[in-house]
Amino acid sequence: MKRISLILIVVSFIFFSGCIASNHPSDIVNSSGNETPLTQEPEATMTPNNSNITKNNRNITEPPPKIKSGDLMIDMISENLTSYYDKGWGNLYQGDELDCSRMATYFWNYTRAKYHVAPKIIVSYQRQHAWLALKVSDVGNSTNYRRWNIKGIEYYYLEATVPKIVVDDNQRFAINDQTYTSAEFYNATIYVFDTPQDANDFHADYSRLGGFNQEFVLKNNDLNKIEMLLKK
Repeated sequence: MKRISLILIVVSFIFFSGCIASNHPSDIVNSSGNETPLTQEPEATMTPNNSNITKNNRNITEPPPKIKSGDLMIDMISENLTSYYDKGWGNLYQGDELDCSRMATYFWNYTRAKYHVAPKIIVSYQRQHAWLALKVSDVGNSTNYRRWNIKGIEYYYLEATVPKIVVDDNQRFAINDQTYTSAEFYNATIYVFDTPQDANDFHADYSRLGGFNQEFVLKNNDLNKIEMLLKK
């Protein structure tokens, strides 16, 4: 996937399902759940949260913030994601070994298998990035994490490249000479898909939307890299 240039300023690094997905271009939505025409990109208006996106020239600094352990499924997912961070998951992204679409595909499969929850795949050509969304009603009602409303349904976002569940904070980062908070970054024109194949099919049909290359498929070489990492 084509990388976006980023200057990492704070704590973590990121950068870069079901019932609401549709694979038709008229079903673009922004993160507030409003229908958005192809020609319009909504302005970011949401309050800050925590997730610092990195692309080219990325630097790993500090881990995602520690979340108090809880009994909710979302807490268990968050804690488990931290174990991936501790093993150096982000190095696969930093080193261009895996991109955001493949990492999102891995955690889409992982979350379904381990927690029996079906995430949504989120693709934003505006941000040139992909991530996952977990329905709040599926994984537990917690105030530890930021929520996004998509067509009247509340979701948490799972950033697969860190990996972590996105939370609130006041940190800022710069991408292509534009400064964002995490909330502003994720408050973008998005497409929502139920499966990796849906995302691939849409991109193949509407590649004119452009902006970055994506392939939501894990090949044997990708799986080997992940297996080697997790053995550490």
